[in-house]
Amino acid sequence: MDKSALDALWIMIGAVLVLMMQGGFLCLESGLTRSKNAINVALKNAFDLIVAALLFWLLGFTFMFGQHDAWSLDMRWLAADFSDESLWHASFFLFQLTFCATAATIVSGAIAERSRFRVYVLITALISLILYPTFGHWAWSGAINSSPGWLEALGFTDFAGSTVVHSLGGWVALAAVIVIGPRTGRFVQGKPQEIPGSNLPLAILGMLFFMIGWIGFNGGSTLEFNEHIAGIVVNTIISASAGGMMAMILSNAEKEKVRSTSLTINGTLAGLVAITAGCHLVSTPHAALIGAIGALVMFTTDRLMLRYQLDDAISAVPVHLAAGIWGTLAVALFGHLDALSEPFSRIEWMGIQLIGILVCGLFVFPSTYVLLILLKHFTPLRVSLEAEHQGLNFSEHGARTELSELLSSMQEQERTGDLKQRVPVEPFTEVGQIAAQYNRVMSNLNRMIMRTRLIVRDMQDGIITFSDKGIITSANPGAEVIFGRSAQAMVGTPSGLLLHEDSHQFFPATHLNNLFVMLASSTDEGPHELVAIKDTSLPFPIEVTTSASPTEEGIQYSALIRDISERKRMEARLHRHSELAQVTLEAITEAVITCDAQKNTVYLNPMACTLLGWDAQAAFGLPIDTLMPIQGSEGDRVLLSSLCSDTHFNNTSHSSYTYFKLKNKQGKTAEVQIKCSPLFDAQKKSMGWVIALQDMTQNNRLQEMLTFQAVHDTLTGLINRREFERRLESLILEAQTQEAEHLLCYLDLDQFKLVNDTCGHRAGDALLKQLSSLLKPILRQSDTLARLGGDEFGVLLSYCPLAKGMQIAEQLRRTVTNFRFSWDGQVFSVGVSIGMVIISTDCGSLDEVLSHADTACYAAKDLGRNRVHLFEFDDQELHFRRGQIQWASRIQSALDRDKFRLYFQTIVPFDTAHLGIPHYEILTRLVDEEGEVIPPGAFIPAAERFGLMPKIDQWVIRNTLAWMGDQLKRNQQPVFCAINLSGASIGRQDCLNVIRDQIRKHAVPAQYICFEITETAAIADPSNAAAFIEELKSLGCQFALDDFGSGLSSFGYLKQLPVNYLKIDGIFIQDLPNNPIDQAMVASINNIGHLMGLKTIAECVEDAETLAILARIGVDYAQGFYLSRPEPLESIGGVRVMPR
Repeated sequence: MDKSALDALWIMIGAVLVLMMQGGFLCLESGLTRSKNAINVALKNAFDLIVAALLFWLLGFTFMFGQHDAWSLDMRWLAADFSDESLWHASFFLFQLTFCATAATIVSGAIAERSRFRVYVLITALISLILYPTFGHWAWSGAINSSPGWLEALGFTDFAGSTVVHSLGGWVALAAVIVIGPRTGRFVQGKPQEIPGSNLPLAILGMLFFMIGWIGFNGGSTLEFNEHIAGIVVNTIISASAGGMMAMILSNAEKEKVRSTSLTINGTLAGLVAITAGCHLVSTPHAALIGAIGALVMFTTDRLMLRYQLDDAISAVPVHLAAGIWGTLAVALFGHLDALSEPFSRIEWMGIQLIGILVCGLFVFPSTYVLLILLKHFTPLRVSLEAEHQGLNFSEHGARTELSELLSSMQEQERTGDLKQRVPVEPFTEVGQIAAQYNRVMSNLNRMIMRTRLIVRDMQDGIITFSDKGIITSANPGAEVIFGRSAQAMVGTPSGLLLHEDSHQFFPATHLNNLFVMLASSTDEGPHELVAIKDTSLPFPIEVTTSASPTEEGIQYSALIRDISERKRMEARLHRHSELAQVTLEAITEAVITCDAQKNTVYLNPMACTLLGWDAQAAFGLPIDTLMPIQGSEGDRVLLSSLCSDTHFNNTSHSSYTYFKLKNKQGKTAEVQIKCSPLFDAQKKSMGWVIALQDMTQNNRLQEMLTFQAVHDTLTGLINRREFERRLESLILEAQTQEAEHLLCYLDLDQFKLVNDTCGHRAGDALLKQLSSLLKPILRQSDTLARLGGDEFGVLLSYCPLAKGMQIAEQLRRTVTNFRFSWDGQVFSVGVSIGMVIISTDCGSLDEVLSHADTACYAAKDLGRNRVHLFEFDDQELHFRRGQIQWASRIQSALDRDKFRLYFQTIVPFDTAHLGIPHYEILTRLVDEEGEVIPPGAFIPAAERFGLMPKIDQWVIRNTLAWMGDQLKRNQQPVFCAINLSGASIGRQDCLNVIRDQIRKHAVPAQYICFEITETAAIADPSNAAAFIEELKSLGCQFALDDFGSGLSSFGYLKQLPVNYLKIDGIFIQDLPNNPIDQAMVASINNIGHLMGLKTIAECVEDAETLAILARIGVDYAQGFYLSRPEPLESIGGVRVMPR
C-alpha cells in the first residue's frame, strides 16, 4: 500500500488531535462529577490511555489488522517494532491506538463516583484486547491490508467509528451501569435526585477539546491528505453545533432547567458522534439534520435511563451508544449512493447497517455483562458506602483536599470540645476563607462563653447548683459573699444548712434540706422569699428563683439567690410614702397606662406602646376604650372604662389581676392580665387611674407545656414516676383512712435489653411507645398506667378486687407476650414479669409499697419470667430461693443466648506410641454480661438443683461432636475427646437420642468419644448406669469412671460398670511426692485397673516430680496444669457451623 509522507503526516496530526479528546474526556468527567471524586476520574482517564496503549500494541493491533484465516492467526503485528516499519504503518498504528483509548474512556464517565479503580482497569483491558480489536477487524481490517473483514465486505459503512468506537464503548458502559448499580442517593423512592457537577466551566472546556479533537477523529479517518478533508471537517462542526442547539432548546423547554448546561454539552457531543459514521458521504445540510436528531435521540435515551433507574454519571450511554446507533443508520438515509462501491438501494444499505449495529450489540454487551457478573464473585465492583461518602479521591488513592482536611479538623474539635482550638487556614482559597470565618466564629463563641463565666463569677447575686438530694455541688463568689462561707465549705453539704428555721413559715410541710429541690421541681420557679442564715447565725431575707434543666447527665438543679435585706428596708421606708408612688412603683415593670378622671389616655410607658401598637403621642387624649379593645373569657366585649370604676375597684382585691383577650392596633391578639388602681390627690379625691397590663400569652403556653411535662413521660406520653408516686400516695392514704382496697402492679419487660443491644436505643424507644399504646386500652377509665423508667411500668388499679386485678394483670401479660416487634427486618418478642401488691390499711408507706412491688416482680423473674406474682408478707420462698433462682435464671439465659463456651485440657499418654491421636477432656465455661469467664463451680450446683444439667450436657455434646466432625472433614485428623456427663443425664432417653443423632449427623467415629461419669453418679443407681453405658458402648463409645477412689465402695462397684478408663481421684495425686500412702493407693488402683483390662488416668498433675512417680508406677495417661491449662476449643480450630 503506497502512501506518501504527507499522508502519514496528516494521520499523525489526526492522532494528536484525537489525543486531545482524551483531555476533553478528563475535563468533561471531572467537571460533571463531584470534586471529591475528581482526582479518581482524572487518573482513570490518564491510566486507561496507558493500559490501552500497551495492550493494543502488544496484541490488539495484530488481532484487528492481521490477515487471519480459518486455520491460523496472522501474528505479524504482535508487539511490533514500529521503528523498523514504514512511516505510514507507524502513523496508522498510532491513529488506531487513539481510537481504542477513546472507546475505553467512554466507560469511565458512565460508572464514575462508585466503581473501583482496578475494575475499571480490567474493563479497559477487555476493550483493548478483545472487544475493539475483534469488532474492528470485522469492520475495518481492509484499511491496512487486502483482506477486508466480513462486515466490511458485506458493505457495512462506518467511516470514523460511530459504531466501531462509540457504540462499542456505549454497549460496555451500559452493561457496567446495570451490573454496578447507581450512585448512593441518585434515586430516592424511584425518583432521580440531581447530583450537581463540581465545575461546569471545566466541562465546557472539555466540550471544546472534543470539537477540536474530532477534526482529527473524522478528518484523519481519510487516511490520506486529500480534497475531502475540509468538507468532512465542516460537516463535523456543523453537526456538533446543530446538536448543541437542539439540546439547548430541549433543556430550556423543561420545567426545571438545572441540567441545561450539561444537556447542551451532551447534545453537542451527540452531534459529533452521530456524524462520525457518514461525514464523508452526506451533504452539509444533512449533517446539520443528523446532529440535531442525534441530540434528540440522546435526550430521549437519557430520560429512559432515568425512568428505569440506570445511573450514567455523565450520560455516556445516551451520547455514545444511542447517538452512535442513529449516526450509523443515518448513513443509509442520507449518504450519496453513487459513492458506494456496490450498487445498493437505500433499503439494502439500511439492512446492512442494521446488521452491523446488531452484531456490535450482541457481541459486546453480553461479553461485558458476563465478565462483570463473574468478576463480581471474586472482587467487589464498587467501593463501600463509607468510601463513596468520603469520596474516591481519598478512599481509592489516599488523596486529601483542603476541604477534607478542614472537615477532619472540625471533627477533632467536636470530639475534644476545645473552643480554643483553631482549624488550619490555607490563604487565597475558598476553603481557606471558610476556615478563617469558622475560626472567627469560634473565637467569638469562646469570648462569649468566657464573658458569661465572668458574669456568673462577678455578679452580686448568688448561684448554687445542687443534686436531687439537695446536696450543694457548686457555688459562685456571689453566694460566698451572701452566706459568708467559701464555696469549698458549702459544696457537699445539705442546702438546708443555708436556711433559717423561719423559712418554715412559707413552706411548713417541707423539710429545709428538701426545700430547694421541692421549689426547683415545682412548676412555680419563683422568685420565692425565704429566710437565710450567715455564719454569724443572723437571719436575713433572700429571694430565690429555682430551675430544673434536663441534661445528658440527668436533671441539673440550680438556684439564683439574692440578698433582699436592703430591699426589705427600702420597702418598709417606701410604705410610708404616698399611695401614688407605691402604685407607680408596683406597676413600673409592666405595661402601664395612666388616664384622667374622664378615662382619657394621659401616658403610655414603652411596654404599653409595644403591647397596644400605639405611639404615646398619638394615643394621648384618646378614650381608653378606643385605645384598648378587650374581650372577656367568654368572648364578650368588655369596656375598660367599666373596670376603672369605684364600684369595681371596691369589689375586687387591690392587688388582683383580671384576665382578658386584647386585640391591638395591628390586629395581633394577646392574653393579658389587667390591674386597675385609682389615683388620689392629697385630699383623697380621685384624679385618674393607673392601668397595669401584663402579657401572659407566652407564659400561659409555657405553663401548659410545663404542667404537662411535669407529670408525663416525654417518650411514651404516659404518666411519669413523680405523678405516679403522687397518685399512689393518695391511694395509700385513702386505703388507710377509708378502708378502701386498691392494687399496684409493677411491670418489668423481659428480653428488652436484647432489642436495645441488637438494634439500638431508637428501636427500644419505638418498642416502648408501641407497647404503651397496646396496654392503655386494657385498663379501666379509673386506672393509671405510668412509665417508671427504662423498661419498667406501673399500674394503679383503684377500687379493684384481687380477682379482677389478677385478671387484668394476666391480660396485660398476655398482650405483651403476644406482641411482636419488627425493626429493620428483624422480629422480636418480649415478655413481662409483673409484681402485684395489695394496697390496704396495713400496706405501709409509699416506699414500703414500692419495695414490695419490686420484690414481687423480682420473684416473678426468678420463677421463670413472664408471669404475675402477688406479694405476701409470709412468702419465705422469696428469701430462700433468691440466690439459687438468680443463678438458674442466668443459666437458662446463657443457654438461650449462647453464653456457654467449650474449653479443653490435654490428656497426655506416657507411652509415646499413643502420641498420634490427641486426647482432650472437654470442659465448660459461662461468659457473663460483662464478658467475664465464669468457672463451672459457680453455676453447676444451681444447675443441678433446678434440673438444668441435662440441657447443659446436651449443649456440650452437640457442640463437641460438631467440632470433632469439622476437624475430621477439614484436616482428616481424628481427635479423642472425653465429655463429662452429669448424674441427671445418665439413663435419660433424650440424652441417648441426642448422642446417636449427633454421631450420625457429624460422621464422628464413636471410638473417639469417651463419656466421663463420676463414681458418685454411677453408684447412685449402678444397674441404670450400667445399662446406659452398655447402650452407648454398643455404638462404639468409650467410658471413663471419674474421681475413682473417692468412695468407700469403689472397688466393689467397679466390677458392675463396663468402663474403659479409670480416672484416679486428684486427692491422691496432689501430694503424691510427699505421701507414701497416696503412692500406694495410686499403685493399687493402677494395678487393679490393669488386671481388669482398663486404662488409668491421673488428674491434677502439677509438677515434674509427680509426673515421674506416675510414670514409674505405670499409669497410662496424665492430666493437669503442669502439662496444659484449660484453653478455648476455638484455639485449636473454629467450627464453621456450630449448632448452638
